[in-house]
Amino acid sequence: GPKGTEKTVKVIKDGPALGLTISDNGAGYAFIKKIREDSIMSRVANVAVGDHIAKINGTDLNGCRHFEVARMLKEIPIGSEFTMICVEPKKSESKV
Repeated sequence: GPKGTEKTVKVIKDGPALGLTISDNGAGYAFIKKIREDSIMSRVANVAVGDHIAKINGTDLNGCRHFEVARMLKEIPIGSEFTMICVEPKKSESKV
């Protein structure tokens, strides 16, 4: 799986749209491609574009496509809190 820093995020879904665009790399890892400004997710600390969505409410998303992850997030009732475990990818870069 993708190596990196795992972080647990609690989100209160206080509206129908979370403001996330989710993509996947075709190898079973869904990740956050975009976070809409002024959205529910933009107010959540510790979530960033590029984060791999590993679990939602304890459900392992390994092998899930982006539309499956999106459907799971859509099905969470408005007004409820959910837990998302994200993995922040290790940055690989060279400064010269």
